[in-house]
Amino acid sequence: MLRLDLHVHTYFSDGKASPEEAVKYAHKVGVRIAITDHDTFKGIKRVKGQVVPGIEISTQYGHVVALCTEVVKLPNFLPELSDKALENNCVIFPSHPFDVLRRGLGNQIFKFRFDAVEVYNSKAPGHANRRASEAASRLSLPGVANSDAHVVNAIGAGLNLLEEDFQVEAVLEAIRKGRFLIQCTGLTVKAKIEIAKWYIQRRIAGNTSESLREV
Repeated sequence: MLRLDLHVHTYFSDGKASPEEAVKYAHKVGVRIAITDHDTFKGIKRVKGQVVPGIEISTQYGHVVALCTEVVKLPNFLPELSDKALENNCVIFPSHPFDVLRRGLGNQIFKFRFDAVEVYNSKAPGHANRRASEAASRLSLPGVANSDAHVVNAIGAGLNLLEEDFQVEAVLEAIRKGRFLIQCTGLTVKAKIEIAKWYIQRRIAGNTSESLREV
């Protein structure tokens, strides 16, 4: 059984760990990951072949995760992003869509084409995840569960369980067709402590950017 966390950040955006450290920890706990840094694929080449290539794109309405077979140039506007993703065989889903404090799409989710919906984000409030699940049902789209990890200890807090080998094209096709189960494990106490420490470290460093507010 392939255990996949499809929403993980590294220090190429607002995460703490390097891509190599994220992959090492994921392997330790028996998880494969997609690296989805904010608006950049830069970390992917460091762990090519070991992760699903991904990116979390800041669109005009909110955040959307794209998972691709390789690094591609994608626009940050909808609906152009949906069209370009389809052309390049990428899977896209709105991340934490009803978490209003972290740039979720909200009801814009109903206006554009997606392949799935993030119905469980380990850092989103319960009511936001429930609304995302309801939206996925309304749209007849599969729901994915992810950690949205910014520290390695959070990896695996949300998982997608597939009867597939780790081949990116097969993984993306399974997501499109909903051939997986989700596991909403939740954050451990240690992960919550590490998240809080990382938030404080970034505060002390004087980073008051949008990426800080999303840790």
